[in-house]
Amino acid sequence: MAANAQKLYQRYEELRLERSGFIDVWKEISRLFCPGRYRDDTSTDYHLTPYSLDSRLVNSTGVLALRSLAAGMHGGMTSPVRPWFRLIAQNTNELPEGVNRWLDMATQTLQSVLHQSNFYNAVHGLYADVGAFGTALMVETADASGIQFYLANPGEFVLDINSSGEVDTFYRRLYMTARQIVDKFPAANIPDAVKNCAKDMRNAAARFDVIHAVYPRSDFKSTNRASATKATEKPYASVYFLPGSSTSSYGGLSGLGGNPSILEESGYNDFPGFAPRWEISGSDRYGLSPAMQVLPDVKMLQSITQTVRKSQHVLVDPPLVIDQSLRATGVRLVPGGLSYFDSTRTGTTPVAPIYQPNPQMVEAGLAIMREVEETVNSGMYVDLFRVFLDDQRLNLTATEVNARNSEKLVMLGPVVERLHKELLSPLVRRTLALCVEWGAIPPLQGIDVALDIKFESVLAQAQAYALTASIEQSVAFAANAVQLDPGAFDNIDLDAAIQNYASRAGAPTSILREPQAITQIREQRAQQQAQQEEIAMGQQALQEAALAGQAAESFSKARTDNPSVLQNLLGGISGGL
Repeated sequence: MAANAQKLYQRYEELRLERSGFIDVWKEISRLFCPGRYRDDTSTDYHLTPYSLDSRLVNSTGVLALRSLAAGMHGGMTSPVRPWFRLIAQNTNELPEGVNRWLDMATQTLQSVLHQSNFYNAVHGLYADVGAFGTALMVETADASGIQFYLANPGEFVLDINSSGEVDTFYRRLYMTARQIVDKFPAANIPDAVKNCAKDMRNAAARFDVIHAVYPRSDFKSTNRASATKATEKPYASVYFLPGSSTSSYGGLSGLGGNPSILEESGYNDFPGFAPRWEISGSDRYGLSPAMQVLPDVKMLQSITQTVRKSQHVLVDPPLVIDQSLRATGVRLVPGGLSYFDSTRTGTTPVAPIYQPNPQMVEAGLAIMREVEETVNSGMYVDLFRVFLDDQRLNLTATEVNARNSEKLVMLGPVVERLHKELLSPLVRRTLALCVEWGAIPPLQGIDVALDIKFESVLAQAQAYALTASIEQSVAFAANAVQLDPGAFDNIDLDAAIQNYASRAGAPTSILREPQAITQIREQRAQQQAQQEEIAMGQQALQEAALAGQAAESFSKARTDNPSVLQNLLGGISGGL
């Protein structure tokens, strides 16, 4: 079914209304944590005004804390200098031959593709958006040149969720020039007003609202996924349209007027947007963030800092009262300056400060600032992420992270799991599908294997450290218990322990043998042991036979006329009788 521009625009406005409750908070957060990041989707001049730090911002604790959080999340979850995921099979029992090699090859190819794209730049900004606004949106596209990621500005997108609470719809505003519109979309769909602007050099830079809508097609049937070859038949619709009330910020254009119009309609096999939320309250579409939790403290810091800085300024450069007699000659307050006054006037001070703050009060103000700053840094997990930022080693282990910050990791655990579910897992799956579609990764021909993703970042492994530690402790305890009861180790399935430990520790799949290979090795070992036992028994029998033959030969050669020998023999026999 073809998209209806009027209905799409109506739905866009409905979603904007539902998002309106977050706008004021987002604006305040942007001012105090990331100036210039928020963009109002009704603004027509943001591209003309360069963003800088707000002049009212007198304390940068919030800005620096968000920077540390974004860098820590980036280094802890998707570090570009170490592998952070690998593909595995859901069922490792009786895997067809070659599957593990394909999984390792596909994992390495995906990591290379992400490095060649702008993923790591985009995801760093995404972590900052999630930490500040609680919600972010990143869009992945692919063409012959490779894979690209686009990070939407907070305030310029709206979201919708399905019955499972998963984001499956987004609308984002693209404020495009007439020249950009003509370059991107089919000429037959572009209104004459936009074409005329593009042709006129005076209005070529005129900008228009362009809305990009991506949503699941209601008329799509899961049974025809394989046969959906046309872009307009794919599971997810992608529609660019011009709102009828779109206006330009250049040349005095009055806008398009009239009804919304479709610029282009296509589709995707998989949802191309990733909209992770830091924390969700109920069925909200938009998330809550740590910046929201410490927002009152950051606002308080601005007021306290302004007061303390004024007191410090007055302390080092106090207001002065000057004797009237110096009005004519003036006073030089610079170092080494000379000022002249009438020394015959006694009982007067020519120059004296009117007011000097008590230094102890300034110190008290500074102490309050430090206390509030510690609260902000703690709420933004700066103390946890300093493990990544302060330690320059690339081989920082999950054990060290867990040992230093076990309590913080427990608090961060739900966030890590949510980012895995809403961002990284669908991103890896979609990127794999795109690589197979564009021929970068060959498909598994004739093999049906359910794939899973194992995350191996420092934060992911630190979350699993508790399980690996419990495995170590259980095996060590059983080994010690063997000294008291040799059968104690029968309680431990070493195969399961090793496989679980390797999985939790992030060991490559290729180092673990497949179950069939393990069975074959053990059967061969059992056969070798049986053969060795048979050989040993044969050798022992031969040795015993040889000893018996030697004894008989020695007896036959004994001197039978020697009474001692016969008497001892006969005496032994008669004694037995």
